[in-house]
Amino acid sequence: MKFLSKLQLPKKVLVLVAGVVVLTGASGAVAVFVGREAILGPSEERVSGVACTTVMTLRQKRDGQAWIRHYIRSTAEDGDVRIKTALRVAAALSNKEEADLYQVVLLDEAGPSLRADMRGRAIGAEVLFSREPGKISGMTAPFEASVVDGAAAENGEFYGERKALSLAEIKTIVTAMTDKADCLDPNDPDGTAVAENHGEGGGGHATAATQAESETAPQEHAAATGH
Repeated sequence: MKFLSKLQLPKKVLVLVAGVVVLTGASGAVAVFVGREAILGPSEERVSGVACTTVMTLRQKRDGQAWIRHYIRSTAEDGDVRIKTALRVAAALSNKEEADLYQVVLLDEAGPSLRADMRGRAIGAEVLFSREPGKISGMTAPFEASVVDGAAAENGEFYGERKALSLAEIKTIVTAMTDKADCLDPNDPDGTAVAENHGEGGGGHATAATQAESETAPQEHAAATGH
């Protein structure tokens, strides 16, 4: 900026010219003054969550109903990113398999490896989805989702406040997603599982994503960690 000072320009003009130089410089400089998201938009993880790994998928029958419990891991320290990851995976799961209830449980990378321990403080985020919630005991809405604020401790447990999302919040998150991928599955032959978009040809069944888009009435609901 030395060449500007040598021109002896009026102070107001100097400030204006300096501002133009800064804004037309490197993108990093622009991001400092304006904000990176304002220029480039939010990062993918802020919209659809982060990559994750499948721990196990359990398929159970209860009173003639098909339940799928999907346990996953991620390194997301931010609660907002964790719940978006769990909702994305729930949508992917409902696109691929038919069930009466889908449950996605998100654990930290340092969390437990035994299923019996994958509960309580080990759960960083949890999502339940049902196309017909009236048939599921305790469910009053298609979605129930909860997340713990704050990062996990070294042992993978979460000690922050657990927040239950409203149906309106869930709808906003799901409809904004651009990524439809499931978690990396170490047991899958291809190494990963990606959601299939059945659209209107998917047997007429609503997926988690389309169900969220069709819901208009915001309803408060509690996280059903007991399912």
